[in-house]
Amino acid sequence: MKKNDFATFIVYVGMIAIALLVGLLVIKPIMDTYGASLPINSILIMVLGLFAGAILNSVLLELGHILGAKAGKYEILKCVVLGVGVSRAHGKKKFGFYSYEGLTGETKVAPKDVKNSNLSAYILFPVLFLFVEFIVAMVFIVYCQNTEASNPSIAWLHIFMATILASGGIVFLYDLFPAHIESVTDGYLLVLLAKPANKEAYNNMLVAEACAFEGKDIPEVPVYTELTDFTASLNLLSVYRHLTDGEPDKALPIVEPVLAEGATVSSATKLHFETLKLAILLEREDRAKAKKMYEELSDESKKHITSLASLTELRAYLLIASFIEGSESEANYAIDKAEKLIKACDPNYKEAEKSLLQYDVDMTRSAHPSWDIYKLPWEEKEESEAK
Repeated sequence: MKKNDFATFIVYVGMIAIALLVGLLVIKPIMDTYGASLPINSILIMVLGLFAGAILNSVLLELGHILGAKAGKYEILKCVVLGVGVSRAHGKKKFGFYSYEGLTGETKVAPKDVKNSNLSAYILFPVLFLFVEFIVAMVFIVYCQNTEASNPSIAWLHIFMATILASGGIVFLYDLFPAHIESVTDGYLLVLLAKPANKEAYNNMLVAEACAFEGKDIPEVPVYTELTDFTASLNLLSVYRHLTDGEPDKALPIVEPVLAEGATVSSATKLHFETLKLAILLEREDRAKAKKMYEELSDESKKHITSLASLTELRAYLLIASFIEGSESEANYAIDKAEKLIKACDPNYKEAEKSLLQYDVDMTRSAHPSWDIYKLPWEEKEESEAK
C-alpha cells in the first residue's frame, strides 16, 4: 500500500468512527428516551440532518476558502460546491455543473503576487467557520438538553444539530488531515507551506495551473536550488521540458542535485529521481554509464523500479528489459501496465511521460525487430479507428 493510499484509508476510518460515535453515544440514547415523542420519524430527522450538514459544511468550507483567498491576495478562478459552481475564464464568469477534486468541493486560486500572496488565510478561515458552527450548534444542543425533560418533542432538534456537527466533523477531518490523500487538502497545504522554500514555489505552481486553466501559455517554471520534496517535484517540469525537447544533457544537472541532497528530501523522492536518471542514461546510444549505474543500484532501488509505481518506473523497467536483460516478456510486462499508470499520472507530467514512453517503446522495437512488442493504449486506439 502506498503512503497516500494508507493516509486515505486512515481518513476514511476516522470519518466512519465519527459517524458511529455520534450515532451510538449521542443520537441513539436520545431516540431510545424520546423517540415516541418526536414529531417526525427519527431516521428521517437524521437523513435531513446529514443532508443539511453536508450542504452547510461544504458551503462553509468553500466560503472560507474564497474569503481567505481574497485576504491573502489571490484571484478566484473556480469555486464548486457539490458539483455546482462558478468558473472564471478570459474575464467572464460562468455558472454551471463542474467536476472537482476533493470530498465536497474545490476552490481554485491564482496569486496576484508570487512573492507576497499568502495562503495562510485560505487555510485558516474554514477552520474559523467550523469553530463558529460548533459554538452555535452547542448552544442549541445545550438548550435541548435542558428542555427535553419538560418538552420531549424538542428532542428532534437535538438529533438534527448533533447530525449536522457529525457531518462537519467528517468534512473537516478530511480537509484538515495533514497528508496528501485523494486531493490537495488544507491539512496537506499547512504541512507543505510550513517550509519557507515551498511558499513561493507553490505560488509559481498555481500560476502555471491558472495559465493552463485559462488556455494561456504556461510560463517557464524556475529551477529551485533550495530543495524539498515539493520544489524537487516542480523541478521535474523543467526536466521533462528538456527531455521532450531532446536535451537530456540539460535535464541531468537538474536531476543529480536531488540525489546528493541531505535530509530536506525524502528517500522516496530520491528513489524516483534515481530511477529517472537511469532511464535518461538508458535512452542514450552509449549505455555504459547506465549499465554501471544499474549494477551499483541497491536492492531497495531495484525493488522501487520493479514496483512500477509510476510511468517513470515503467520506462526504466522497459529500458532495463530491452537493453540490459534482453527480455521480450519483461518489456511487454511493463507496457501492459501503461494504461493504468497513465490514468494515475500527475496531469503536470502526463503528456511528457506519454511522449517519452512512446520514444522508449519505439527504441525497443528498433533495437529488437524480431520481438512482438505490445501496442500502447493510444496506438491500439489509432489502429482500431483506422479499420
